[in-house]
Amino acid sequence: MTIPVPEFGLVLLIGPSGGGKSTFARRHFRPTEVLSSDAFRAVVRDDERDQAASADAFEVLHLACAKRLAAGRLTVIDATNVRPAARRPLLDLARRYHAQAVGVVFDLPPEECHARNARRYADRPFGPEVTRRQADDLARSLPHLREEGLRRVTVFRTAEEADAAAVVRHRLPPDRRRDPGPFDIVGDVHGCLAELLALLEKLGYTVRRTAGGWDVGHLAGRRPVFVGDLCDRGPDTPGVFRVVMDLWDRGAALCVPGNHDDKLLRWLRGRPVKLTHGLDRSAAQFEAAGEALAARVRDFLGRLPTHLVLDGGRLVVAHAGLPAEMHGRVSGRVRAFALYGDTAGGAAAAGPPARRDWAAGYRGRAAVVYGHTPAADPGWVNRCLCLDTGCVFGGRLTALRWPEGELVSVPAGGAYAETSRPVRREAVPSEPDA
Repeated sequence: MTIPVPEFGLVLLIGPSGGGKSTFARRHFRPTEVLSSDAFRAVVRDDERDQAASADAFEVLHLACAKRLAAGRLTVIDATNVRPAARRPLLDLARRYHAQAVGVVFDLPPEECHARNARRYADRPFGPEVTRRQADDLARSLPHLREEGLRRVTVFRTAEEADAAAVVRHRLPPDRRRDPGPFDIVGDVHGCLAELLALLEKLGYTVRRTAGGWDVGHLAGRRPVFVGDLCDRGPDTPGVFRVVMDLWDRGAALCVPGNHDDKLLRWLRGRPVKLTHGLDRSAAQFEAAGEALAARVRDFLGRLPTHLVLDGGRLVVAHAGLPAEMHGRVSGRVRAFALYGDTAGGAAAAGPPARRDWAAGYRGRAAVVYGHTPAADPGWVNRCLCLDTGCVFGGRLTALRWPEGELVSVPAGGAYAETSRPVRREAVPSEPDA
């Protein structure tokens, strides 16, 4: 049995005392990754078997868990965790710090667990009613573990199954820290194919239409990174997707979804959505292009990560931006922020959702490059840069060369849509602090 575990996440070991949880933890995880209730009883009372120390021990364990998750460290909880009340504060911490939580359950016969405890604590034997009670609590919990928030649950029924299991760690989708670039980060395209091709050529890419699609490359090995909102409002959304997907299929480009792309995906999946804010134009264009392209776009958008962490963690790309505490993490709240930004609730006077200026309070070390809200004059604000220069509204299509910090843009061929939101102005352009 192979157990996939995210490189950053929370692992709950669940089962009666004597079920083999500590042995499993020692075999598969580093000592610093494991927070053991027994060890914390020893910390607070010098005796890991002192059940009277449990309240204090778990108070310190929860604090240590919070600090590790805040720092983005894999954390393993070695405790019985057989009751919902014991799991709840740990799963609350996982939600607070956007950590995926997985469970590894040791559902071994209570008689076997009792025999192990008898050997383990020969000088202080446990009564069989202890493991029986814990096994009963586990039996009641098992059907509901996924509902509580555990993304994946692995259950061992025998000690042999636990001994034969292998833990395989995997990177979360946003984690591309090992990819140093160089990159050309492209702002919101919104169906402006002619401007996209012109910008790629200005950036030094060779652009050639072939019978099978698009041949786009760079002699210096640079790759474009698209900040999302490839669709809606512009004259050729299908053409934009063809270019981007041809690059992406070859590993020659990276992309994150925008809120318009997310709405298009829901329409392509047959979900009920309102054909507003340019989606009506995209829908008509895809209906004319045929189902084969729609299916390809549906698969492409469904596989994109919410954001990207690149170049050793020095660069983050997210459609609407992302605060530092969400970088590299996966949760519903991370996804909502990456797609829609820090929405204030309600609507602005002109109609679109009111948004808070999250970048004004950003203090992270990574540079964050995003789009979403058109800016007439893009510039760095607290190491954050908005690249949406309103091409579809008659502005420009802009890219950032990374790591050089140079802005490159081409003018729009026309105003393809009207905006109900005034195009805001950024700070004076400058490079991010080193």
